[in-house]
Amino acid sequence: MNKPLIIVVDDLEDAYLGLINFLKENAEKIYYNFEFLYCQNYYDLKEWYLKNRGEFVSLIIQDVDYSHLKDSDKLLKKEDCQLSYLGFFDEIALQGFLIYLKIREELDRIVPVLFVSLRVGLDYTKEFTKFLVYPGYGKCSFIPTEITGSEYYPAIVKNIENMALLPVTKEKKETWKKYHKMVIGNSRSMAYLVKEIERIAISDATCVLLGASGVGKELVANALHRLSYRYDPEVVHKRAPLTVNIYALDFNLIEDELFGHEKGAFTGAISTREGIFEAANNSTIFLDEIGELPNEIQIKLLRALEYKKIKRIGSSYEIEVDVRIIAATNRTIEELRKRLRPDFYSRLIQHCIFVPSLKERYQNENLEVIEKDVKELAEFFINEMNQKDNRNLTISPIALKFLTKLVYEYINGQNDIFESNIRTFRNIVERAYERAVSDGVLEIDLGHIISTIGMMRFLQSKEEKKEAVSIEEVFHTLNLEEIEKQVIKEALKKSNGNLSQAARLLGIHRDTLRRKIQEYNL
Repeated sequence: MNKPLIIVVDDLEDAYLGLINFLKENAEKIYYNFEFLYCQNYYDLKEWYLKNRGEFVSLIIQDVDYSHLKDSDKLLKKEDCQLSYLGFFDEIALQGFLIYLKIREELDRIVPVLFVSLRVGLDYTKEFTKFLVYPGYGKCSFIPTEITGSEYYPAIVKNIENMALLPVTKEKKETWKKYHKMVIGNSRSMAYLVKEIERIAISDATCVLLGASGVGKELVANALHRLSYRYDPEVVHKRAPLTVNIYALDFNLIEDELFGHEKGAFTGAISTREGIFEAANNSTIFLDEIGELPNEIQIKLLRALEYKKIKRIGSSYEIEVDVRIIAATNRTIEELRKRLRPDFYSRLIQHCIFVPSLKERYQNENLEVIEKDVKELAEFFINEMNQKDNRNLTISPIALKFLTKLVYEYINGQNDIFESNIRTFRNIVERAYERAVSDGVLEIDLGHIISTIGMMRFLQSKEEKKEAVSIEEVFHTLNLEEIEKQVIKEALKKSNGNLSQAARLLGIHRDTLRRKIQEYNL
């Protein structure tokens, strides 16, 4: 395996050579454990990335001030980064920030970036703060402007030691499979995820997991808990986070589920019941689909986060609780900000972890990495099935090759099989396993994979055909008011008249639904 790579992007090659000489003489461990590459400008860097897919880039050391580069054609303009609205902007003194934006947009979301030679001061960089720290972006840091002379290179060495992204060791991968049920594989994005989980697990602050459906957010929540001081395998409620799926609960049940109730608090409350917050005292709560949390509950949850106190429904007294909150959503951070109260959002977003989709895992990786990971993932799921069923099935090389081809095509936009990410991959392997068992063989072969995918595609095509029916055929009208009436009636029927649940089905606020019911006299 090639050594991890540090790229220096600087308008002066002498700065790069000076750093290399210093490392050789004063930091041999770094010098011999990494490869080093020099790029003068963004265009050189982009050309290298396009030609070297799959290289393990550990760190970019990015020069900010490009005063020494005389060829203006090699400089990025603010228009190249959609920053025309900034008005006056020193594109030379802050060239490094423009390069950073293009790195994140086009080349590499997760590589850590160390900025050097920021000569104009941070007052000019306030417009970049929203770009520098963003969920899913790798860490960035600065060498302070006051560090010069003999202190300069040692400061870079210290940052390399703290920031550089490293491949996950074989021993650690096995540990994660055994204890966290997670296949880390060989991609940089998963190495970054492991580093983020380990960094944030020791904190007691709330953490929000962002990522599409099927990427494994609950596994990440479990790993965060198991790596924290709150984990205790000997205590039932500390073995794993206590989980609440907000979307799966009726509006009227969410508060009761979270905070519990007193006897007689409402009809049917025949005894006192503790909620998740009490049950998880000194442990962790995992709130899935946090973006669906009703406004009224956000206010009460905010108090629980701020003061570590909750009140059961029907009680006059507060109860002290000590829990850590891990939340998850498949919405983007922008969507989440719009859906949550500003005060609750700002209190909730203390740490964010972006859990990559299958496509995001491998978008900068070569075929060799994908082949290794597909094999490891498939064998992991097969071994789980073997242990469960006391069997000893394997998978044939040709079946693995076919799965690899499908994943590679999906990453490059040539099929849509894995839209549900690892969940779909697991489903394919498990269904193929069942077909092999049914055939009485000990090896999952190409035919088992193909027939499994064929059935999935057949069911999907039936759903697509169903969706293709015209609106007029369904509602027997194109009158918007009549269509809206029918849709509201259907939602009320499906929810047995529960306004909160019906509003959720319709994707509108409960007050809006109530107003429309009155308007249409339903």
